[in-house]
Amino acid sequence: MPAPSGRRLSASLTLLALLSARLALTQDALPTAPSEPGPSPSTQDGDALVELGRLQTELTEFDAAQASYLAGIERLVEEHGEFSPTLIEPYTGLARAYLLNEQPLEAVTIIEQARHISQRNFGLLNVDQAALLDELSRAYLLMGDTAEAQNIQRERLTLAQRRFGRGDPRVIPFHNQLADYYDLSRMRVHAREQYEAALAIQRENFGEDDGRLLVPLSELLRIDILLGGSGSARRRLAQVLESSENATPIEVANALAALGDWEQARRRKEAAVEYYRDAYATLHVEDPYIAAEYFAAPRFIDFVPPPSPVDRRGNREPYAWGSIVARFRVAADGTAADVAVVAANPAGLMDSRYVERLAAAIYRPRLLDGEPTDTAAVTFSHEFRYFLEE
Repeated sequence: MPAPSGRRLSASLTLLALLSARLALTQDALPTAPSEPGPSPSTQDGDALVELGRLQTELTEFDAAQASYLAGIERLVEEHGEFSPTLIEPYTGLARAYLLNEQPLEAVTIIEQARHISQRNFGLLNVDQAALLDELSRAYLLMGDTAEAQNIQRERLTLAQRRFGRGDPRVIPFHNQLADYYDLSRMRVHAREQYEAALAIQRENFGEDDGRLLVPLSELLRIDILLGGSGSARRRLAQVLESSENATPIEVANALAALGDWEQARRRKEAAVEYYRDAYATLHVEDPYIAAEYFAAPRFIDFVPPPSPVDRRGNREPYAWGSIVARFRVAADGTAADVAVVAANPAGLMDSRYVERLAAAIYRPRLLDGEPTDTAAVTFSHEFRYFLEE
């Protein structure tokens, strides 16, 4: 889907301004030329400057990285033209530097330009631009515009559907990613719809007993646990697990663990442990290290973070992001104890709510050699939104 012409024009003008400022930026931000013979920044080619920008981003030297990227992009434009596909990766790197430096508006401008180049060279429906849409969604989230971020994630799916067709298996990862986005946004009814859509495509293309069905069914069961669902996903998951012959060990183990979580959430701990043991044994046959890593730490089963002030009242007023860190013990039976907040910003605003939710939650316990084991110190970190006046 092409960007609106007005937004593209604004992006192009802003990009021109950014490139025009490149010389002033590079004087302050780019490294001084070494005394020994070697290329100075003014003589380096575009690719070298882009690589320098990437390294500076990794070192969190964001101002220097932006200057290097802009200088490199200017040289690449001179060499290949302003619509060359060789510019897509440098633009993406520059946008990432802007995002890491909490400059989402500048990132949006750069991503829109990269997407325009992608569409111009590879067509309006090329799916390679999906990665650019992900970066664009991140930028809008950083600005607090959750509605636009959600629209972009939907556009990502629409792009794949128009490119491949709604029933094509290549659309499945796009449904899954949108489901993950909804899940992280606590829009789990919408997430369930996306997993159901992926499941329908898999059934149509691969049959009712294909092992790949275990993946969306396991996700649907997890959402049923959080939403208090009827258990239809559990029944379907158990049926496919019994009948499928081509599932991988990790798919089988995931399904067994999900069935264990269902039992654990209903306080049927003995049944849950049997499923966990079977999952561990399935992985252990394949690779003991994978089995140990899979159950190396407790996992949430039914925990839902408490709603923040912004969640409760909407985001129409200025807000900021806060954070909280808690520490607690998870027993072998999957219950929590000794929950305490060890860091919070702002202090005291959400502490009691998180302690209450964490203490009431049910967990999948850590397994050691296939047996549930106590975990003495579990650390939980989370971010929440709050109004600036609070």
